[in-house]
Amino acid sequence: MMTGLDRLSSATPLGLAAASREQDARAIAGQTIGEIGHRVLAWVGASGGALSAAGGSAAWALATGEGSGFRPDVGELARGGDIYDLDGLARDVAGRVGATPIQEGELRRAFADFTRAAVVQVAGLAGATGERQMAGIQSALDEAVSGASPGGADGVIERIERASAILTAANGN
Repeated sequence: MMTGLDRLSSATPLGLAAASREQDARAIAGQTIGEIGHRVLAWVGASGGALSAAGGSAAWALATGEGSGFRPDVGELARGGDIYDLDGLARDVAGRVGATPIQEGELRRAFADFTRAAVVQVAGLAGATGERQMAGIQSALDEAVSGASPGGADGVIERIERASAILTAANGN
């Protein structure tokens, strides 16, 4: 409900601002899950999985509209580093949602949990068709972007955690 003050003010009414923040959290969580799926499939392809490096990540990018051109870096793997660049992804998302340093750490943890579950999901289906390998991640993506959650960093974290729980359950853990 708009009050007289809302009509005179150039600021967005609080109800609309909250709805916008939730939509932003939904979109950012979906984009992030899509990007992590792309990176996981790129590594599976590069390591000789059932999907070729181009096929799996390209099929995922086509299905989700996500995919940054990420290429697996075997040098980073040899160093035991952040092969999925989750630190960079968390930094980017934190900047987009105005996260505190603590929330950025929570984003990084949520991304790592989702990535771990996605790797188990895809690796467990080695030899299956690309569509079958992508189905679990797609289901987690669909579930994560549905339903209500808070806006901002907390909303992104909650949605990523929801997707992780779905994959973890599907993996039998």
